Amino acid sequence: MARMIAVIVCSHRWWLKYYLAGVLTIAKVTGSGPNPDRVAYWVGRGIKVEVR
Repeated sequence: MARMIAVIVCSHRWWLKYYLAGVLTIAKVTGSGPNPDRVAYWVGRGIKVEVR
């Protein structure tokens, strides 16, 4: 049986931390919570996963 080694590399896009900081700031200022579906959509687009 042959062995295979896979390396999974996760990184975030350059804009993701600024987006999350903006969401947090607006939530604190307005007192309302963010839309979880929209945040999940953009976080999903902002995380890059590679298998090497």
